[in-house]
Amino acid sequence: MANTEHLQQSSFLYFTGQGSDKVYQVHLRPKDEGWVVDYGNGRRGGTLATGTKTSSPLAYEAALKIYDKVVKEKTTKGYTPDQSGALYTSSDLAGRVSGELPQLPTLIAEEQAARYLDDPAWGLQEKADGENRILLIEGAAVRGTNRRGLFVDIPQAWVGAADSVAGRTVIAGEHVGDGFLAFDLLELAGQDLRGAPFIERFGHLQKAASAVPWMTVLALELSAEGKRARAAELLAAHGEGYVLKALDAPFSAGRSTASLKFKFNQSATCEVIRVNAQRSVAVGLRDEAGAMLDLGNVTVPPNEALPAVGTLVEVRYLYRYAGGKFEQPVYKGQRPDMTPADAVLSQVTRIKDRSAALEEDGEA
Repeated sequence: MANTEHLQQSSFLYFTGQGSDKVYQVHLRPKDEGWVVDYGNGRRGGTLATGTKTSSPLAYEAALKIYDKVVKEKTTKGYTPDQSGALYTSSDLAGRVSGELPQLPTLIAEEQAARYLDDPAWGLQEKADGENRILLIEGAAVRGTNRRGLFVDIPQAWVGAADSVAGRTVIAGEHVGDGFLAFDLLELAGQDLRGAPFIERFGHLQKAASAVPWMTVLALELSAEGKRARAAELLAAHGEGYVLKALDAPFSAGRSTASLKFKFNQSATCEVIRVNAQRSVAVGLRDEAGAMLDLGNVTVPPNEALPAVGTLVEVRYLYRYAGGKFEQPVYKGQRPDMTPADAVLSQVTRIKDRSAALEEDGEA
């Protein structure tokens, strides 16, 4: 078998120029004693023509070089990782370690959230439904990182439009569509603010972001009344959820208890374990022993590329039956920013007993 210490990779690229709407997939994955680079391309929503860039398995380093070359060639021709077709930068730094890691909020249940809504030491922000980004801004230069701390390409519209921010400035937020939703500030004009209380960092963030046209600061609610009203608005608008922030806490990278998230619907990063007919895939998660559990099928929308086996995808669900599969799963998209180690069963916390559910249905 191939060396499993190396990570398989997939890129999903889109092209919407010149009246076209095309998708190109390229996958680096293990086969036999080595690694291969396979691809698929065609009209978005249609059946893709597939092939391989490697006639036989290669050493990982050789296959990775081919994979990177294919991705670079396609992005040079106008393909982009954004499904809207928005052009992205093509940085030689993409995929390299940045040294910046995000703060990741801890998931809490609804009954836990109530006390923080009434606690004046905690604020509330919307949980944006995007990809975690830390932006490093130095004059007109803007670089972005993902939740794994790797540099990633960013929309070209972000580059050169932040030159009013003097000195090195580091801002944490979410990449949603063509915009950036900021929620924290780590450095301002070369000054490290990570040790300052969140409420102080947020005040500086509002001033720094006001001069950047593509950046929006996620509002911070401080009063109990404001927090409860905002939570109700987000629920009514079918939002993702909200994040509770300890106002006096410094920034710390990694999973944090000073940042807590409540999600109206659960979601999990899953691995595609089977591609079915009729544009659906079976997804799975690994248990504590490392065994892959089948969590059921989820339909892939026509405007999404059909992910290959081994691809990581995000699936929203209502709950999981104990020992069973997801109830009402919804496909949200690929997760190239995650690794196979993230696709674990411990993500699933909303579990329902099937017999209890049947009793409830009988009483209704």
